Amino acid sequence: MLVWGTPIKGLSLVGLIAVGAFLVVAMLRPPVASQPTLDDLVIRSFEITASIAPVPLRYEVTEGDELRFLSRGTLRGSATAMMEVTAPDPVTTGRFYFDADMKLTSVRAPGHEVTAARQQDNLTLTFQPALTPGARLPVTFEFEGQPLYIYDEFVVVRWGSLYPVLISPFGDFSANLGRVVLTLTVPGGYNVGATGKLVSRIGTTTKWDSEVAVPWIAIAGGRRHTVRERTVQGVTMQFYVQPGEDRNLDKLAGFAGRAVEFYSGLLYAFPYAELRTVSLLIVSGGIGYPAFLLIDDRAFKNTFSGSLNRDSFLLLLMAHEVAHSYVPSRTVPKGVGFIWLSEGFAEYLALMAVEALLGPEAFKRELQEERDNYGRVAGTRTEPSIASITFANYRGPARPVIYSKGALVLHMLRGLIGEEAFKQGLAAYFRASRGRAARLSDFQEAMERAAGRPLHSFFQQWIHDKVLPDYTVGDVRSTSVAGGGTTTTAVIRNLGTGRMIVEVGFVMDGDTLIEKTDVPANGEVAVTTTTSKPVRQVEVDPRKWMIQKDYKNDAATVR
Repeated sequence: MLVWGTPIKGLSLVGLIAVGAFLVVAMLRPPVASQPTLDDLVIRSFEITASIAPVPLRYEVTEGDELRFLSRGTLRGSATAMMEVTAPDPVTTGRFYFDADMKLTSVRAPGHEVTAARQQDNLTLTFQPALTPGARLPVTFEFEGQPLYIYDEFVVVRWGSLYPVLISPFGDFSANLGRVVLTLTVPGGYNVGATGKLVSRIGTTTKWDSEVAVPWIAIAGGRRHTVRERTVQGVTMQFYVQPGEDRNLDKLAGFAGRAVEFYSGLLYAFPYAELRTVSLLIVSGGIGYPAFLLIDDRAFKNTFSGSLNRDSFLLLLMAHEVAHSYVPSRTVPKGVGFIWLSEGFAEYLALMAVEALLGPEAFKRELQEERDNYGRVAGTRTEPSIASITFANYRGPARPVIYSKGALVLHMLRGLIGEEAFKQGLAAYFRASRGRAARLSDFQEAMERAAGRPLHSFFQQWIHDKVLPDYTVGDVRSTSVAGGGTTTTAVIRNLGTGRMIVEVGFVMDGDTLIEKTDVPANGEVAVTTTTSKPVRQVEVDPRKWMIQKDYKNDAATVR
């Protein structure tokens, strides 16, 4: 989750589980809106030194089933950001996301007077004299505070609390793509991991290096966590788990390793030397950082409610978070649709992993879950367009739109341009944007090159606008053809909005003939075909590529 993660579908978050919801809300406090201009500033590297002092967890449950934390551990640290001016003109201000629970004790930059202004989680720095175009300078922050969550039972500290992150003019965090080195001191007896490679351990102080440029990092673990080593498909992994949380450990390790292998073939080789996973009570689903996964402890204990302990869901969960090691960790989405370019992509990449590793029936099961999830908000007044979703409105109806509709849009694009072109375009996009920020236009252009045709109408309807087709089969008639065979004509209606090329299946005994047609919104077309055998049924979108309002009214028997 974070911005990037997997939500658990169909769960009621009450009691302790409510922490997951609390975590999401806490992590997604929106930055101030801004104009979509070019970046003024970017950060090329972070050097962070931090120490934590955990306390026993104390909380109470409010009447709204949320948790009010009655104790807070302490974080102290400093972070030096190597900042570069990318604007063509001098720059006087920079905006950062910095947790309101953290007090900024000092900030300095050589040769400049720096003043800081706070408004909740937003930190604005003003530089005098102004920063000149092309200039590089270190900006050092010193801070202390009591952010969530630093407890004996578990520790989770993320970007924005562990160090400030630069807000791009779009309101995203794509300006923070830099190598991060973290020196972390924890009390004795705690196992706390972090993003990147463990460089050294001296007493209770560890040093971590992201090795490659990343947009953010986090730390997680706890006093009772132990480290289990696994190697799957050549991937070295460490799992931080508490006692009694190892029932599914080997299964989850296998799913993570196989997902890494699948993405390495589909996109490019996994960009990190190691992969770490931490089991946590307060994660509702998962959170993905660069090669650092925070996974719901119920996945390890096999204690999800309902049918969520099924293999296809557990693989989807692990594969989604592993996908975040590619996006937004290496391809950092920017600008319009930036949350979809991360979460929608991670969800559909995970679905593709389910299809490749567990087969078509498992894929269909999870794809139907996405349809059902999106169906709860599809066509409602509160449903936002994908392009309109930012951190400011990333709640409520926006979540099924980003995750489920976001994945279904990619599935629909795959059906529209074909399997080979889709995979070529996907790989080309990720390889071209590796280690840099990428926009919606970059993805569209990669897909247009792979498809060999414009896709403006598709992206306009499904990303920028809100459309919802509803295909039905009207009158269907068959007549015999002289010399053998049958001619069948079916009237295909779109009772909804949007205009797409859709498949029409003419179903015969042991065979199905696919035709394609273009049905306008609130319109109808007649589709005619001749077959060697009688047609028994006509079905719109028989392979279920399309997003529709109603999937149960799209077939008719031939009269």
